[in-house]
Amino acid sequence: MHTTVGEAVTLVETIQAALRERVRQGRPLPRPIICPPFVSLFPLRGLMDRKLLRLGAQTCHWEATGAYTGEISPVMLQDLVDYVMVGHSERRAAGETDGQVARKVAAVVRAGLVPILFVGEQEPTEDASRQAEQQLIEGLSRTDPSSHQILVVYEPVWAVGAEQAAGADHVRREVERLKEQLGRLGASRPEVIYGGTVNDQNVDQFADLDILDGVGATRASLDSHRFVDMLDRIATPPGP
Repeated sequence: MHTTVGEAVTLVETIQAALRERVRQGRPLPRPIICPPFVSLFPLRGLMDRKLLRLGAQTCHWEATGAYTGEISPVMLQDLVDYVMVGHSERRAAGETDGQVARKVAAVVRAGLVPILFVGEQEPTEDASRQAEQQLIEGLSRTDPSSHQILVVYEPVWAVGAEQAAGADHVRREVERLKEQLGRLGASRPEVIYGGTVNDQNVDQFADLDILDGVGATRASLDSHRFVDMLDRIATPPGP
């Protein structure tokens, strides 16, 4: 819940201008996905160059229409976004259940959009780490990963907003488990990114992890210079 509409437009315009300059210079770029509050989706859709940036929503309801005052359905998002976040730890903390997450993932897929499914354990223990796998299994219980693209975010709750992100060895181990589970569920090309206190100070340790398919920038994305710096370092990972 950050940025007014005007602030979001200015932020994205600045980021996009920096990316255009990098394209002009022939520099490599990752595939950034911007997920702003609902009120900014419409104006951002009009100004975004989809060759540079993709747009996502932060959540949705599982029904297409109905008496759900204040909710936004995936059908309403079809002409605005490519992705929808589902099961973020803050949504789960507010009461969102595994069953609701599964219904949302299925609804997003039915709408022809790509779900960004968040999973992660509460505590940094071996037993607790199984929680992420269980959330993955339950979150995809109404969806066939062999037929639809699913982007999974490994987001250990204990690392969200912490002073330090999870260590590289821990992330590698947990992401390997999640990808193996995705394979067992039928995904031919499992995609998992890491989210949880990633910023311009620690992004290099994740850019160098070949098991990862990307990172979530979180609050660092609210500063265009820091965000673009992170994109540069993801596009050109540090050497050995």
